[in-house]
Amino acid sequence: LHTPPDAPDFSLSQDRIRAALWAPWPWPQPNANAILHGDYWPGNVLWHDGQLISVIDWEDAAFGDPLADLANSRLEVLWAFGEAAMQLFTATYCAANPQLDLAALPYWDLVAALRPCNKIGDWGLAPATERIVRQSHRVFVDTALGIR
Repeated sequence: LHTPPDAPDFSLSQDRIRAALWAPWPWPQPNANAILHGDYWPGNVLWHDGQLISVIDWEDAAFGDPLADLANSRLEVLWAFGEAAMQLFTATYCAANPQLDLAALPYWDLVAALRPCNKIGDWGLAPATERIVRQSHRVFVDTALGIR
């Protein structure tokens, strides 16, 4: 957040995201710190016979608000499976963690949405897939900003 890019990615609303994240800085953290995976998404979860057997790729692990991992996962599930799956994932996560204060989830959604800015074009996606990713990212950002 403290190091803005030379050229903001306006196609992913990077300017709006940065402005919204900067306004309340530093954000209060009502949730207790937890171990964060840092890149928790369906590609880093291994299943066998319907059972979770491993979570891999821990190089971004840290301590912090568990909403950070939830937000990143929400965006990744949105991209992989759509909005209904993201909502179901969120509801399931929240039901398993009823002690969490969710008031800061829009903030963490914006943090997650900032990560792919200036990068999506380098992911090698087919044009139609990239269009869908960008469209769903916009909906995700607009929702976090309270526009949708």
